[in-house]
Amino acid sequence: MRLIIDIGNTLAKVALFEDSEPLAVTYLQQPTAEALELFLKQSGMARPDEAILSTVRQSDQEFIHYLESHFRFLLLTAGTPIPLKNLYRSPATLGYDRLAAAVAASVFFPYRNVLIVNTGTAITYDLVTRDREYLGGAIAPGLTMRLKALHCFTQKLPMVDLREETPLTGKTTEECILSGVVNAARAEIDGMIEKFNNHYDQLVVILSGGDMKYFDKSLKNSIFAIPNIVISGLNQLLAYNFGKKTH
Repeated sequence: MRLIIDIGNTLAKVALFEDSEPLAVTYLQQPTAEALELFLKQSGMARPDEAILSTVRQSDQEFIHYLESHFRFLLLTAGTPIPLKNLYRSPATLGYDRLAAAVAASVFFPYRNVLIVNTGTAITYDLVTRDREYLGGAIAPGLTMRLKALHCFTQKLPMVDLREETPLTGKTTEECILSGVVNAARAEIDGMIEKFNNHYDQLVVILSGGDMKYFDKSLKNSIFAIPNIVISGLNQLLAYNFGKKTH
């Protein structure tokens, strides 16, 4: 059993894996030893032997010490060995979520060119080649970031909550904001996929992330929706570094 902890900008996702299967997943605002022990107890699963932590926040040394004391532990860093050739020119600045997603994509679709579109705080595009090379990609603002920008950098535009049903022609200011943010992001993603398709043949496209529900049924391109690609990649990285295979 493996414990996977992915601390993002907004929430921490915690999962238990057996081989390649996620058996239990939860979200935490602030991961602590107490919250983690409660999750493990409530899961009803066997206690994990190994754990990996990926975080985009300032490292919590007390939490790391707890993980080191209770599990065979791997802290994901820029120097962690990966089963890909990393051609990113500034690996120290590469987000661990992007790297983990690339690892998972290469496992899910071996010997294929794969584009991962991850829709969260940011919308990221990451390209893995059929030769298991990670090339990089692109970063754009996510949906909530766009909504906040319109609200914060204007005097009168309100903050609007996302809705899955978004009109093309808004008839209120709120609807106009939603149309401009959501429909434009959909068109942007479709356009980016087309550009990558023009450069990489037989391209597989994976859609993931917390905001994927606003896109998975509306994009015109054929995609594979894989909600948990980052934690799947972290599971693969943990197995790789501890010399085990997932099935």
